[in-house]
Amino acid sequence: MLILSYKNCEIVEWEPKVKECCEKRNQGKPDEPPPPTGDCCYDGWMEEYNEVTAQLNAADKEVASVTGHLNYIKTQRDFWGVWYEELTKIDDSARKICHQLEILIHHLHRIEKNSRLTVKSIQILYCMIRDFYMQLDLLKRKYDALIACIQCINNPALPAGQGIRLVIEDYGKKLDALIATRDGLLDAFIAVIDLANRLDKNLGHHFGLHTVLQEWKKAFHCEEHCYGGRVEKEHRHRHHHVQGEGQIEDIGLTPMLQFPICDSEYYDEISDIFDEDSELVDELNTQLLEVTKERDKFKAWKDGLDAVIKAVDPATRCAPAK
Repeated sequence: MLILSYKNCEIVEWEPKVKECCEKRNQGKPDEPPPPTGDCCYDGWMEEYNEVTAQLNAADKEVASVTGHLNYIKTQRDFWGVWYEELTKIDDSARKICHQLEILIHHLHRIEKNSRLTVKSIQILYCMIRDFYMQLDLLKRKYDALIACIQCINNPALPAGQGIRLVIEDYGKKLDALIATRDGLLDAFIAVIDLANRLDKNLGHHFGLHTVLQEWKKAFHCEEHCYGGRVEKEHRHRHHHVQGEGQIEDIGLTPMLQFPICDSEYYDEISDIFDEDSELVDELNTQLLEVTKERDKFKAWKDGLDAVIKAVDPATRCAPAK
């Protein structure tokens, strides 16, 4: 005999909670047949359970969707972040090169000044040596005139190789030896003057190493500075200059890197894209937190209903004892 097969002996008033539940369940639907279980509250909980389960499934899908989008944007943002860091490193390296060029030019200026002074000192020394050999030539002429005079008077008191003649002849030999050093010394001086002039020209302001270093400074635009960061510009939306999500429009000339990189349009575009992706990641994190809370709310709701339904399930509660 089933527990639900019984005869009403008397009319028993419902408890207030049960009456409220059943009246809610049947409100506006007087023609509906009685629920199969015969327990209107249980059937109401089951309907609510099914609705909550559907909402939980939808919330799960929304969480998965937001999570997937967030992971994609994070990967894209990290890509642009790495590229932005690489461009920043290039710019820092260019700044360091400019600093080293400044040091080289400073030392080169001092070396160049010394080289000019060296050329002048060599020229002065050459004049001194030339004057020295001119004096030797004058002494040689006087010596030759003295010897010619002695030979002309042919005085027996001045025999060759004796007395004062010996001293004069010895002086003439040493004078000839000293004059003989002129050719070799002048050849060396000519080589020194040539090297000094070439060194001075190779370091000169209008040509040479100094000009090369100045051209390098121009190539790196060392005189331009970003002053600790780029100037704030009008916000540009990505769709104005990109083709496809996260991709800069390919016009066959990008990137055109110009120094200083921190002041180039391309550097600004990468920075803008990175900033936009970072903002989007923050928004998606907030959105993910909200949808996760919503999903957890439905999950807790479903778990509570599941526990209640299992406790009051007529199939279990009203089953005959074995």
